Amino acid sequence: MTEAPQPSVRPAPSTRSRKVLIAKIAVIASVVIALGAGAVYWFVSRADLTRAEVGDCLTNQGNLIFPDMRLVGCGASDAEFKVVRVFPDSRDHSRCQGLSDFGFNEEIDNNRHRSGRQFILCLDDIRE
Repeated sequence: MTEAPQPSVRPAPSTRSRKVLIAKIAVIASVVIALGAGAVYWFVSRADLTRAEVGDCLTNQGNLIFPDMRLVGCGASDAEFKVVRVFPDSRDHSRCQGLSDFGFNEEIDNNRHRSGRQFILCLDDIRE
């Protein structure tokens, strides 16, 4: 006579493995949220220069070859340049000759550079 097959009994997952799974999910969610917040900050901070006006101050968080200009308060310790004149829809630095120390241009899009939106900022160096 053959015995009837016995139903397999799976052990219930341990409480410890559930806690580990929940902890992993929490860490992954935290990383995703932090990256999202960083992306939003990056995008918003890039748009600042499009609103630059005469009298605003800037700092260069990049270098001379790859400048990364950002608006800052003129009383800030990292303020380096003051906007003397703004020329929208232009890339001609010579427009700043005789008006300021130098001209800075940037073309901005969602990926940072190279769209149709462009402008020249005539800047004076305010560092001592």
